[in-house]
Amino acid sequence: MSALLPVFALIVTLFFLRACLVTLGYYKEPILTAFQQYGDEVGFSPLFESFAWGCALGYILFIVLAPSSFLILIGVFSFVFFVMLYWRIKDSILKHPQIFLRFPNWYREIVDRTSREERRKLSYMWLALPLRTRLLYNAQHEEFRKWVELVVLSVS
Repeated sequence: MSALLPVFALIVTLFFLRACLVTLGYYKEPILTAFQQYGDEVGFSPLFESFAWGCALGYILFIVLAPSSFLILIGVFSFVFFVMLYWRIKDSILKHPQIFLRFPNWYREIVDRTSREERRKLSYMWLALPLRTRLLYNAQHEEFRKWVELVVLSVS
C-alpha cells in the first residue's frame, strides 16, 4: 500500500490542479464539452470539484505524515458520508446556482449571449481546433471572447 501512495498522491494532485484551472477559467475544455449533450444542460460545480479533490489531497498528505490504520478507516467512512450527503443535497445545490455553481466570467457571458443550440455548435467547433490554438484561447480570455463571437456569427 505504501508503494501506491505516491502514485495516488500524484494523480489526486493532477486532478486538483485541473479542477482549480477549470474554476479559475484557464482550462475551458470540460465546461465546453458539457455543452455538447442534448436536452437540459448538465449542472456541475467546478468549485465543488476542486474542493473535493483538495480534500482528497489533504487526506493523502495527512496519511503520509501520520500513517495509522484508524485514520484510514476514518477517511473511508468520511468519504462515504460526504458522498451520501452530496447526493442528498444535490437538488438544493442546483436550486441555488448563485451560491454553489461558481463558474468563470467567460461562462456567464456565453450563457447570457447564446442559445442552447449555439452553445452546442460552439462546443463542437472548440473540439475541432488544433491543440495549440486551444491552449492559446485557454490562456487569453480576450482572444477566446473574439473567437466565440466569430463562431456565433458564423452559425447563426
